[in-house]
Amino acid sequence: MAGRGLKWLIDIYGGEVDGDEAERSLDPIYPTPDGKPIKISAANVTKLQPIKNWSHPFKQKNKVNVVEQLTQLANATAGYYPLGAGGLWHGGIHFDSGTAGVLDQSSVVCIADGEVVAYRTDMNSAVTSYVGNKKPAPKPFSRNFVLVRHRLEAPRIPGGNETPPSLIIYSLYMHLEDGAIYQGAPELPRPHFWDMKEDYLVPMTAKDADRSLPGKLGLNVRHQEKRGAVIDLLPQGTLVRISGEGEYRRLISTKGPARRLVGTDGALRGYVRFDQLEPIEVGEYRAKAGLVIYGEKNAKGGDRKYDLPKGSQVKVSGEGELRKLESVAQFVHFESLQALPVPRAYDEICVLDKPLPIRAGALIGHIGQYQDYAADLPERKLHLEVFSDGDVGRFIAQCRNWEKGLPVKDKTLLKLAKGTAVVGHKDHFGEMRPPTLNDESQLSSADLFLPESLLDGLPSTHKILIPEAGEREACNWYRLEGLLNDEKNQLLDGWVRVEKGGDQWKSPWAWEGYDVITDYTSPPEFMAASLRSLKRLTDEQIRRYGPMADAGDKGPIKKRLFDLIGSGKDKKITVEELRAVMRIPAHAQALSRLIIYCESEWYYRPQKWDVLDEILGHAGSTPHLNWLAEKERIRQLSWWVEVAEAARLPEDGRVYFIHPISLILRRSTAHPLAITFEQLKRIFPEADEVDINFVLDEVNDRLEEFKLDTRLRQRHFFSQIMGEVGASMKGKSESWQYSPDALKSFSKYYRSHPDEAIEDGYLKVDGRMIRSANQKNIASKHFQKLNGNRAAYPEDGYNFRGRGLIQITGYEKYSRFMAEYNIYWSGPPPNTVDNPDLINEMPVAIRSALWFWLVYKIYAVERGAGYLDVERVTARVNGGGEGIDRRKMAYRAAEEALE
Repeated sequence: MAGRGLKWLIDIYGGEVDGDEAERSLDPIYPTPDGKPIKISAANVTKLQPIKNWSHPFKQKNKVNVVEQLTQLANATAGYYPLGAGGLWHGGIHFDSGTAGVLDQSSVVCIADGEVVAYRTDMNSAVTSYVGNKKPAPKPFSRNFVLVRHRLEAPRIPGGNETPPSLIIYSLYMHLEDGAIYQGAPELPRPHFWDMKEDYLVPMTAKDADRSLPGKLGLNVRHQEKRGAVIDLLPQGTLVRISGEGEYRRLISTKGPARRLVGTDGALRGYVRFDQLEPIEVGEYRAKAGLVIYGEKNAKGGDRKYDLPKGSQVKVSGEGELRKLESVAQFVHFESLQALPVPRAYDEICVLDKPLPIRAGALIGHIGQYQDYAADLPERKLHLEVFSDGDVGRFIAQCRNWEKGLPVKDKTLLKLAKGTAVVGHKDHFGEMRPPTLNDESQLSSADLFLPESLLDGLPSTHKILIPEAGEREACNWYRLEGLLNDEKNQLLDGWVRVEKGGDQWKSPWAWEGYDVITDYTSPPEFMAASLRSLKRLTDEQIRRYGPMADAGDKGPIKKRLFDLIGSGKDKKITVEELRAVMRIPAHAQALSRLIIYCESEWYYRPQKWDVLDEILGHAGSTPHLNWLAEKERIRQLSWWVEVAEAARLPEDGRVYFIHPISLILRRSTAHPLAITFEQLKRIFPEADEVDINFVLDEVNDRLEEFKLDTRLRQRHFFSQIMGEVGASMKGKSESWQYSPDALKSFSKYYRSHPDEAIEDGYLKVDGRMIRSANQKNIASKHFQKLNGNRAAYPEDGYNFRGRGLIQITGYEKYSRFMAEYNIYWSGPPPNTVDNPDLINEMPVAIRSALWFWLVYKIYAVERGAGYLDVERVTARVNGGGEGIDRRKMAYRAAEEALE
């Protein structure tokens, strides 16, 4: 189970593991198979749409190919698939401090389109109190999780009416952050399936100001709902609660103007003259005129603290002429607040009667804390797993038959079979002198499958295209570095020959290389084998538990790993050996294609844990307190029984486990309209590889979501970018280098002030620029009143001039993009209001363009007429026909590239 390592069991059993910590996962005990059919519980999810988009749960810190996303899992400190570091079965994968160096683990996102069926959010993590360890202390463990259901479905056969084979799968995200963390950090993004709206935040885009607070910005607080006077300022980032309906709503999180009247204890300070009030309802009054707040009760009219406007609503207490101020009604502009969703309930499992849709890449949450028995400090660790309650073997068999009817173009996986010749690189290799199979080469020692997108993304120096000539057949040579390996598991650097078409190319829906296996190895058998391999059993224990250890080493999972490691007669799996195997792409891929039928570790049955009592030395007369504490932790972590009935999961907890990243990587080959590096390079010939790859990473996984799901839409989107920023595809700031005549031609202001047009426009003499245009003046005089710029901020026009790949312009768009960022992307929104130049930087540059494309529904303008729609699309993007000829030329280029 995630976070509980083999080292813990060895510690409580007696002794320590030398060297690296080994991972342990206690898993179910199975009876001998009785030959009866497997019980399958299929959910009624006919309305669940098939997966169209996939996402890695974390963003990569550096550009890596899809195979490296498997091998980088070897960096995890523990928790591998399908075995933990100590040789115990493990149904998921871990992301922890070891993977944090290559992944941005600041937030966890959903791996595929689907629907949230259940989740748990504790306000604070549960704790386990162990005894006798070096630093006795409660050890926290997050039991927070999110369970998402998905439909995996093969593509339809063109022209056919048959329903493709499909499979319901689930993704599980375990050990997420506590609710208290979100309450203490209101700026931390929250998942949308927390659909209760209780808290609101004054966003960083709030720009109201108070003269007495120079440099402080926020949201004004008013004394009444309509035409209210400003009585306070809520700083940016303030967490608030409100009540009521309408444009202005009542603030209930504070009792009055906080800065002037609220003390450190939250109570109001001050007294008011009772004769200045008129009753509204019991205990509440309205000020008949301007209301003076006095600091002391014992001095009539003394120590004046503050004035409230006429009409202010207050509550008072006490008797006499001066009465204690208890609260002041305050109102804030509702649309200016940012809603902060909260869970439906804390500290309990929420099973949703109506599952909530979630898209690939949407926020799941943040990694929580988990502290093992022997750990001095908690660590952040995500346990991710994918499982299915359907008959996966049958589904794969159906897919293998189905894919025979799919178009040849869908065969997008290149199989480099064991024995592939890898020709050593030579500097003179190129189109004029390509490699040949007669050159010195080495043979690969394992099958490796590479998506076409990986080959397309190789730099031009690593690709040689050989055209057909006479009897010579067309082929491609690719230089592959660190992907194939020899028989000694040394990674190779060299060239491989690939025929165009032919048997080398496979469809992802053939599921080649995937094996479905059942392993009935019990936890005691796994345990005995692991303890024996680590030499933690005495001679007496070896005699007693030897047969059990033998059984643990002979299961299908162990056997497969032994074959890869080649560990020899001792059948010992060390952490170093396991990680070494996972760093070989072919071996990591082979392991990831194992599909294991097993009982979920989140299905709690006391018996399956109690059978470990004997091997761990626990008995009624000699209780093992730490093992009892650990079993209680296991019980608290388990959620299956509470979720199974409502989510229609098998009651017995038996499901098929699938490697999450193996499934995710199929996305690279799944979409027939995925854009290649070469295609984008043809449209933007001056763009560098880094920017092209940024764009491909953003759009290819989410073509449907971003409304780039037809070639026509893709052509219009990229041709508009080309028209805005040119062939380099670099975000840039809009230039207003206008001549006086140009200013007067389009600006009413400058037509009315022709002398200022001469002063602000550029000056040329004999074709030479003598003076540049005063763009700040132009912005404040003409552009200030456009694009949602604020009248009270004369520099808005210049500060929020067009930027990014599609030149979004104006304060309204800059602030709205920032506010709506988390609708489409996870992580902290870029502060494009305070730092507008961020829109020129990747990936914000492409994201701002996608946001604009979606929010302003540019995609809906085109009517299927292709080139003839360019003027319509340009008018929606640009408000007119500026640069229309350039955009038409760009469309023709996109038309040729995106056939």
